Amino acid sequence: MALYKNLKRVRMRTGKSQLEVANSVGISNAALSNYETGYREPDLETLKQLAVYYGVSLDELAEVKPSLPPVYDLWAVIKNKEVAFNGKQYALKPSQRQQLRKQLAAFFEKYDPVVEKTKK
Repeated sequence: MALYKNLKRVRMRTGKSQLEVANSVGISNAALSNYETGYREPDLETLKQLAVYYGVSLDELAEVKPSLPPVYDLWAVIKNKEVAFNGKQYALKPSQRQQLRKQLAAFFEKYDPVVEKTKK
């Protein structure tokens, strides 16, 4: 997949408009539109800012190596004071994070973890 398609895909995944992203990153809406249509490509600094904003690696945006679906460790995610869910950002208090950890632990107790096969 081309860079411009990846830029649009990760923006859509966050539920943000082009205007919201452009304002947050410090570029014009027209520039972001040009990047997402393939008319222009962002410079490296802008690409880094977009990657940080979206919470993805440059590898994922530019597909430097084969793209695998990201696997997020929810335990690590909820250690953050701020989390996002369904396109909205939330600031969690320590007691709320602890409650979320307990609920996730109870949820995942019902399932067996995936065990990767080792190469022989």
